[in-house]
Amino acid sequence: MKKQISISLKWGLLHGINDWIAGYLLMHYTLTNPGNDSFIALIFYVILAFGGQLPLGIFVDKLKKLKIFGQVSILLLIIATIFSTQFIFLAILIAGAASAGIHVIGGTICLQQSDNKITPLGIFTAPGVAGLAIGGFCGTLPLHWMWLALALIFILFFHISKKGWPEYIFKKETSSNTPDTHDAVMIILLFIMTLRSFIFDMLNQFSTQTEYGLLILGLSAFCGKIIGAVMADKIGWKNWLYISLPLAFIFFEIGRESVWALGFGIACLQSSVPLTLQLMYRCLPSFPATASAMSLGTVIALAGLPMYNLPKIHFRFIQSELFYTGLIILSFSLLVYLFWKYIRTSGKHFVNSKK
Repeated sequence: MKKQISISLKWGLLHGINDWIAGYLLMHYTLTNPGNDSFIALIFYVILAFGGQLPLGIFVDKLKKLKIFGQVSILLLIIATIFSTQFIFLAILIAGAASAGIHVIGGTICLQQSDNKITPLGIFTAPGVAGLAIGGFCGTLPLHWMWLALALIFILFFHISKKGWPEYIFKKETSSNTPDTHDAVMIILLFIMTLRSFIFDMLNQFSTQTEYGLLILGLSAFCGKIIGAVMADKIGWKNWLYISLPLAFIFFEIGRESVWALGFGIACLQSSVPLTLQLMYRCLPSFPATASAMSLGTVIALAGLPMYNLPKIHFRFIQSELFYTGLIILSFSLLVYLFWKYIRTSGKHFVNSKK
């Protein structure tokens, strides 16, 4: 597993730096441009970074060119870092596009190199949430700190290119180690319970009221992903989900009064992210980039839907509220349609190829 961990570590560090830049830019822009502008920047970033992953994932699976998409994604991140000192709003938009690419390409490479192990996926996914939290915490630092991030990107880009870009691996077989109907229903119910507590009990309590709260929660998620991936390989993904999700629900309820209990709940919940990534790939073995996009991007974009109904956003579009609402609905409908059409077309091609 040494090779898999080495690959995941490089892409995990790049993932962490990418999210650090995003967290830093969003927080710095919020502090220097208070009011509606900061909400608009956040909305556009979420749409690009998370909503943009599914169309990109479908496109990557169609062309099967990991090197080209990977290089373009890293180049966009470099451009965003350079632009941040003078054109910070534009840098946020470019960073959103770069983030979509790094999530999809990094996730695809780590999935295909993981040899059905979940630990490498934990190493890839964990630095992202930690980078986002630390970046937001560092938002008061001067913009010239971005040059340090730029230097690290070049170093990682050099090491990734030196080892060579892996070829896209096309699989036809669906893994036998996928969840059956009973497991899927139970897991979905547990997710709904824990996400309900997470959304309503965390965001309103500690993100703004507790000093260092965001940092604590980000580092908790980081630890949860690493521990969850290791434990899933040790005792099995199914056993770990049935342990971690009920614990997350319990500690979210306790966490209404304690940020530390809340952090433990988030660690338990986030420990399922590497598992979700692997299970999605097992269900869609012919579409690794799409599986990565759905696990790391689409779910977060859909979870962020309430953001688009914030009063401050509507105030900004008060003269064209109907147009704004229609645009949001149309955008997400298009994502669903593209995914459905792609899976249907690819499924027919797969059946015909077997014949």
